[in-house]
Amino acid sequence: MNARPVRRRQGFTLIELLVVIAIIAILIGLLLPAVQKVREAAARTQCMNNLKQIGLAAANYESANGTLPPGQTGCPPEGTANGAGCIVLLLPYLEQDNLYKLFDQNPNSPDKTGQSPSLIWYKNPVDRPPTTGTMTIPRPPNQYGAEGKVKSLLCPADPAPEQSTTVLMMVSYGTAGVDFPTPVGGGQTHLYSSEPGALVIGRSNYVGSGGYYPGGGLGDGPFMYNKKVSLAQVSSGDGTSNTIFFGEMGGGFIAWGGGGGIPDGLASPSWACGFNFSGWGPPDNGPRQTSQNWYGFSSQHGGGLVNFAFGDGSVHPINASIDFNTWVYLSGWQDGVTVNY
Repeated sequence: MNARPVRRRQGFTLIELLVVIAIIAILIGLLLPAVQKVREAAARTQCMNNLKQIGLAAANYESANGTLPPGQTGCPPEGTANGAGCIVLLLPYLEQDNLYKLFDQNPNSPDKTGQSPSLIWYKNPVDRPPTTGTMTIPRPPNQYGAEGKVKSLLCPADPAPEQSTTVLMMVSYGTAGVDFPTPVGGGQTHLYSSEPGALVIGRSNYVGSGGYYPGGGLGDGPFMYNKKVSLAQVSSGDGTSNTIFFGEMGGGFIAWGGGGGIPDGLASPSWACGFNFSGWGPPDNGPRQTSQNWYGFSSQHGGGLVNFAFGDGSVHPINASIDFNTWVYLSGWQDGVTVNY
């Protein structure tokens, strides 16, 4: 007797495939938020570790030199350096000694004409290429003094350095020669680099705290122009655990309208710029690419949080909804007000 052949099933029906696809879609929908939360938590932790390292570097600098670094070194005629920011001085303590040695801090180095002293770092063609308004980077040198990517100075939650169109070189407000370098000129501005320097200067998502606003007095921060403060002074003032030393500054969107050859887009700080003030308002939180707050402390961590390193070496997130007065008191070291936040 011949057996009737058995017809074997070769695949899934359309309905079964649709059911499987639907199940997979549901699982992905459930997993994605969890994965995103894990990534955000990891980015926040890495950011806090970065600030921890910067705070430790500042403590080691103070131990070796007797004071914290100035927010910016003094330029002639009020100083003998060239306005390098505090993080430049901390580079050897962040395992970036080669980068530190590359940065020319001599105010008598010639400017782009070769006939006059540069006086300030961003006018020194060794540290930053002269402005041409084009995106062609002159070489040599193979690396400019202010050029270089330092991973520990970049928050993983903020946009990558390559996404910014220009970079903050310094914050200059108050009185020339007292609150910012005389060679800057009139000041009263956040000073950004035009092209091609905007492509070259190394980015940072962290800057020092200059306090409320320039002018001297109780609102001074631990990092200001041509001023040196010791940890003992901060301890006898508001206390190291009650004083912000460094914080996040993720930058923001600026519409340049073609000025300086800079495209509209994200403007972020450099590791040479030094410090910023708290008087612009509480820290801002949100997407940096679209935020109009390019001038203050900021981040795009989830939960409305911005991270800060304090003088005692601790790192704490501060909510963007913090009371303005409380925020200002935290940024100064001798205002006499101890606050809870």
